Amino acid sequence: MAALPKKFTPEEMENGLDKEARRSAGHLDTAIGDEREYRKYVGMLNNLLSLRRENFDARKVKIEEVILPGSMGDPNTVYQLQNYIVGISQTGLILNTDKDLDLDRSFVRVNYFDLLRSQRVRNNVQAGVSNRPIDFVAVRLPGEPFRSSNTQPDENPIWVYGDNDKQVIIHSRTDDNGAISYRYQSVSGLRQNADGSVVFKEESVGPGFPLGYFEDPDFAIPADERAAWLSTWHTETEWMAAVHKTKYSNALIGLNEQLDRHPVFASGETDVSADEGLLRRFRQRQREVTEADLLILANDRWNFDVRGFNPGGNHGSFFRISTNSTFMIAGGRDTGIPRGLAVEQPYDSLSFVPTVLRLMGKIDENNRPSEGLAGQGFRRFPGRVITEVIGSGRQEEKR
Repeated sequence: MAALPKKFTPEEMENGLDKEARRSAGHLDTAIGDEREYRKYVGMLNNLLSLRRENFDARKVKIEEVILPGSMGDPNTVYQLQNYIVGISQTGLILNTDKDLDLDRSFVRVNYFDLLRSQRVRNNVQAGVSNRPIDFVAVRLPGEPFRSSNTQPDENPIWVYGDNDKQVIIHSRTDDNGAISYRYQSVSGLRQNADGSVVFKEESVGPGFPLGYFEDPDFAIPADERAAWLSTWHTETEWMAAVHKTKYSNALIGLNEQLDRHPVFASGETDVSADEGLLRRFRQRQREVTEADLLILANDRWNFDVRGFNPGGNHGSFFRISTNSTFMIAGGRDTGIPRGLAVEQPYDSLSFVPTVLRLMGKIDENNRPSEGLAGQGFRRFPGRVITEVIGSGRQEEKR
């Protein structure tokens, strides 16, 4: 870094040479940090695996030395959450006739979904506000039980629990081009068996189901077509156009992204070193052990954070009032950006960077980076370019 010249020529700056040394230093710092974290992780695993039952002494064990801080382990299944053991029954532990422990009669169990959603307050302090603090509970379902169903999903569905008779399953699938589609399925009485199978009753689409799209006046589908529309598959873009003005403007897509769509670098790629493959597996495992069992959404005007107030549980709510924002852009006459144009088509925040880069000529029509950006390590950018602002006078693609 000290050997860098004080000034770079325009050509050198255009090719990123002014940032190359800093970028290399940043990569080195990242690699050193990755190795440090991985060695710490392996050390904890060694400590954990070295414990022996015959000479175990709890007083000599520090939890933070055998379990990674922040780790929650493998998630509970829906079956476990619907039959969660909270204590020993009043009759104590009971043995069956074959002298095995009777798990059903020996323990007190609760259904977390029923328990959470049934919470109510006695004194409603504000008119028009529900006395139920929790709006709904969402959890990821295993995809295997749905593989052979007529819904034809290829990813893990999201179950949204409103009440026992008002539930929704959000299915998703990805086509060969990477485009994502979703389907909204109204159900009731969903439960998972101990063997992992899932049973439920499919219901007709109607009012009262989670996210409330059917009855929302701002749902951009004619009232007499809503039931049919909600029962079929639609692309992410089609869903956004239909629901972006509703109360839950990005909930259907957001729930899927938050609970199931967690992209990581593949550890088995042939063009990476063995060490890089290990680090990728490590990062993936880090993500897995910090995933929550379920997601609890606060009702409108309720908040779980006493330090601040935003409707629906603070930052991260799916209400339109918390998710809607306005993107304004202006430029000189050579950019070709239209004057005074109001874009009615909805986009998400991922559109910001590729749109600016496209205006700069740094990515192509498929969001692939230019040669210069690719040489700096950039890959294909997610998000749709806001094509309405890309005028005919935009700059040609540059290195």
